[in-house]
Amino acid sequence: MSNDITKTKNSWFTRLIENNKAVFVLSILIALICWMGVSMFQTTEIEKTFSNIKVQFNLEGSMPYNNGLELFGEAEQYVDVTVKGKSYILNSSSFSENIVVTASLSSVTAAGTYSLPISGMIKDTNTDEAEITYLSKSSVSLYFDDPTEKTFELNIEINEESEDYTLPEGYVRENPRLSTDTITLRGPALEINRITAVNAVVALNKEITGTEAFEATIVPLGTTEGASFPNVTKVNEEPVYITIPVSYVSEYKPVVSFSGMPASYKNSGVGYTISPAKVSVSVSTSDADLIDAKELPVGMIDFAQINNEVNYIKLSAEELPYTFMDGITEFTAVIDMSAMHKRWLEVPVSTDGVKLPEGAKLVSATVQSVQVIGPGESVDDIDAGEVLVVPALDGVELQKGINTVPVKISLRTLKDSWVRGDYTVEIAVE
Repeated sequence: MSNDITKTKNSWFTRLIENNKAVFVLSILIALICWMGVSMFQTTEIEKTFSNIKVQFNLEGSMPYNNGLELFGEAEQYVDVTVKGKSYILNSSSFSENIVVTASLSSVTAAGTYSLPISGMIKDTNTDEAEITYLSKSSVSLYFDDPTEKTFELNIEINEESEDYTLPEGYVRENPRLSTDTITLRGPALEINRITAVNAVVALNKEITGTEAFEATIVPLGTTEGASFPNVTKVNEEPVYITIPVSYVSEYKPVVSFSGMPASYKNSGVGYTISPAKVSVSVSTSDADLIDAKELPVGMIDFAQINNEVNYIKLSAEELPYTFMDGITEFTAVIDMSAMHKRWLEVPVSTDGVKLPEGAKLVSATVQSVQVIGPGESVDDIDAGEVLVVPALDGVELQKGINTVPVKISLRTLKDSWVRGDYTVEIAVE
């Protein structure tokens, strides 16, 4: 019997499907029911909260703007807005763009922090379709002040707190230097006027074996510990660098060189001592040759300075491009030439090989008391013919009248002797 019932149902449904008019009527009925359901859902009144709606305020032309005030601190503030309205309107993906929350600036007449009331509205929407029912806060706090700029001297602060910082044995850090000595800061007058100093801070956190520049953090300081200046910024955005020179400390034997040395000494050298005999010097890590050297050149001595006695010649250490670790300011070179003999000669002045300008005339015929120093066998019987004296005009611009000019003195044949002192002659120009 159940089979008969099934057959009857299938037969009825089959006839209904095959009846086009019945199908058409049924389709319209189903569509109408769906439309009514959707329409009822879309027009249902709901309440919905929209988060992080930005609070708007127009500074230009406002009361604080006209009073020369500027907004500092947290300029962007947000509020959650609850709206009641038709579901099809509130569920639109762009509806939140129609929510406008504003803060009034009319009460801002002087520098300070203000609690400003806010209000909301919905633009481009009928009030009977949607309205704001709740704001998550009723006011916003804004800080206004006079914008101020001030230039400060920069102080260097180097922190070595990191366990990763090391300076290997033999290396030393020298005085650091800044890429700029001053910095200009901008911010609210209240904060700028509380700044008493500004530090350029570098934290060392690695091994250092050479000179290096580090970008510094600019830290304003106030009268109280931990004072903060959240609204202060640099006027110039260029970074500030602290260069930390690192050098290598090594011990050297000071040595001197000689100019005007007689030919016979060029092979045998000149005996001398120098005090101090050993020095510790800070050497640039880029100067590999000097790091590996054992001797340190500390000056040049002209043989024209050396007399036939025990000579004590001072050499300034302050002019040398080295950093002496023990504060040395000068060296003393001791040269014993007491075994040498000396002769004083009057020597004629020669103009051989010297072109005098037109109208110039040599006034000095001789140079008197020329000191010739050397071994006794060389200088005891020397005569003036051994000495050549000529005017040294290179780099000399003769003026009208009497000119005093230096002379160049050389020994014609003696290879173990020298002339001590400096001498001049006179040349007249018409």
